[in-house]
Amino acid sequence: MTQPLIDLLPDSIRARSQAGVVAGRYVVSLLIAVVLLGLAATHSRLMLELARQRLRVAEEQADIVLSAEAKADHIRQMLDDTRNYIRRYELIALPLEISRVLATVINAMPETATLDRIDLHAGVVRSGRSARGRTRGETDGPVPRALGGELSGLALTDHEVAEFVNNLIDIGLFQQVSLDFSRSRSVRGKSARGFRISFHTDLDARFDILDLNDEEASTRRHGTAHVQ
Repeated sequence: MTQPLIDLLPDSIRARSQAGVVAGRYVVSLLIAVVLLGLAATHSRLMLELARQRLRVAEEQADIVLSAEAKADHIRQMLDDTRNYIRRYELIALPLEISRVLATVINAMPETATLDRIDLHAGVVRSGRSARGRTRGETDGPVPRALGGELSGLALTDHEVAEFVNNLIDIGLFQQVSLDFSRSRSVRGKSARGFRISFHTDLDARFDILDLNDEEASTRRHGTAHVQ
């Protein structure tokens, strides 16, 4: 038969031993709780730092986007200003270079003719109608523009003056070409014909200018207008 165990420890010692076991369990539980709290705090700090980094990256990207939008707005404003400038320039600037007009006139002259005065003036074409005389439906659009010119010079005969006028008409660049007068003049003891020719050119027309070196060098407007 097995002899039962006999506990000879006093009750006070047994109670202290059990209290120590319970305290040890509490200490272990507290240590585990502290470790878990430390891990949680560390994880929270890591997540907070990661969130701060993401926030900084998002702020930098937002700054880049805002800067790009500001630059885009500035570029759009510059484009609008440029378009307005081009629109105003097209309303004011001449579609033809005056040097080309002069070269065309000079190359249309007969060989024995010469010019002593060329007057060119650009301006608007006035219809002569007042604001009250406008009909309903007429709008205040761009005012028509024209280039007026007067050519004064000398030629040997009236035939050469007429040839000069016909050459200007045949070019097609000038409209309303007219001979204002042709009269006799004495130049260094020789008889000549003094003349004055006037013309107009529509500045609102579109011209396609090519070099005279090309065989098809011309300015086309309602036909062919040769520009030298």
